[in-house]
Amino acid sequence: MRRTILTGAALLLAVTACGEQTAPPDPPPPTPRAERSPEEGPASPAQEETEPAPEEASPSPDEGSPAADEGAPHVLNRYGDENGFDDQRPTDYVATEFTTFSEMEWHEWSEQVARGEGELSGTWCMEEGCQNDPYDVEVELGDPVEVDGTTYYSTYTIVEYDEDMSQEMRQALEEADGGRLTVPGDEPGSG
Repeated sequence: MRRTILTGAALLLAVTACGEQTAPPDPPPPTPRAERSPEEGPASPAQEETEPAPEEASPSPDEGSPAADEGAPHVLNRYGDENGFDDQRPTDYVATEFTTFSEMEWHEWSEQVARGEGELSGTWCMEEGCQNDPYDVEVELGDPVEVDGTTYYSTYTIVEYDEDMSQEMRQALEEADGGRLTVPGDEPGSG
């Protein structure tokens, strides 16, 4: 009987231990503060609390953030506005009266070039039904020009075509606007 009670007690302890949680791991050591030179003297506790760790001192803008695009060219986007507006990294972009890019994802937007991928359609492919089934493309914007103090990309190049886009449609696109983007001052049809 004594053995049964001891076995039962051991089982009871084992069962209750299954739900027991272990202590959380120790927190990581604090970030070391910048060394102070002997001329500066020891840091006061207030200075130590307010001095940021070296990696926190001045974060660089992430590529794709608005701060990263400062100084980079714009495009004149006529999506939803026939007069157009300055834009950077547009998701939907009416590039010319003939050509529209949609569902764009931009991988680069720098002072010299912008690269992205998305869908392409326009008046040049309406007979093929591209308004309902646009072509997937990779595009590069380039040749920045300054107009009234603002820089705009002035050309585009399709660097990779959808395999469904025939040579005939590629030629129609080239004939429509010749890879020229609309910039302020361009009259519709002069692109």
